Amino acid sequence: MDGPALSGWERRLLEEIESDLRQDTRLDRKLSTMGAKPPSRVRGVLRGLGRRISAGVVLTVLVMTAICLGVGVRTPVTAVLVALGVVWVATVAAAIAASELLRRRRTARGRTDAADPAETRERRERRPWDRPEA
Repeated sequence: MDGPALSGWERRLLEEIESDLRQDTRLDRKLSTMGAKPPSRVRGVLRGLGRRISAGVVLTVLVMTAICLGVGVRTPVTAVLVALGVVWVATVAAAIAASELLRRRRTARGRTDAADPAETRERRERRPWDRPEA
């Protein structure tokens, strides 16, 4: 706690208030369970997918699904449906590969920049007005 310490009278008053509040079992139960909800499995799975799959991949999947469904409904021939399936899988695989490649490049670039923290701190702290006159 910042600031001066509580006086003896203030500490006694605070202890009395706390003891009165502890006697209220209903309030104690509400406060002890406040915000303690069991974690949702669906939410955890979606968060995990969100970290691994980028928004571009999801958008590609949705757009290609809509296009393939539109073409497949108009011409429900087996050869067309197989071709659409192959095109859909290839497009989604290419989007995932491109996303993974970009993610790896971004992390590799971040590692080389942050290889020496003192160097980056020095680079960040140098301003024109901080340099001594030569």
